[in-house]
Amino acid sequence: MDKCLKVAALYIASLKGLVIIHQHNHWTSKGSNFYGNHLLFERIYNSALEDLDLAAEKFIGLFGVECINYDLQTELLNKVLSKYKNATDDGLAMSLAVEKDFIKFSGESYKCFESEGKLSLGLDDMIMAISSTREGSVYLLQQNLE
Repeated sequence: MDKCLKVAALYIASLKGLVIIHQHNHWTSKGSNFYGNHLLFERIYNSALEDLDLAAEKFIGLFGVECINYDLQTELLNKVLSKYKNATDDGLAMSLAVEKDFIKFSGESYKCFESEGKLSLGLDDMIMAISSTREGSVYLLQQNLE
């Protein structure tokens, strides 16, 4: 399998993982700031879902439908989620860590596409836009943790 196709598939699985983790934290919010956190997680998982849709469509266009192959996505999503299986019960801290990890991975993905000569202007724009949205989520989570 082509290196860029693998990175594209992992990028999609990583965004799916973001959606699942933030939605889980939305459902399990509790405590004195329950309602505020509940709404925050909903906002964040909805933005991650929009990013997921954008990325999947872009990568299918660039690398083909293989990047969303069901078996491959199942395997990759399991790897992404397993990384956080022993994470803290603090939903805010967990969501913040997941967002920061994704932003780091986005930078690595960008470099990979660039080095392989597969970084189109549209792909550059998509990765930058998604990174910007995810950085917005980091800001909101950090503000809520202070």
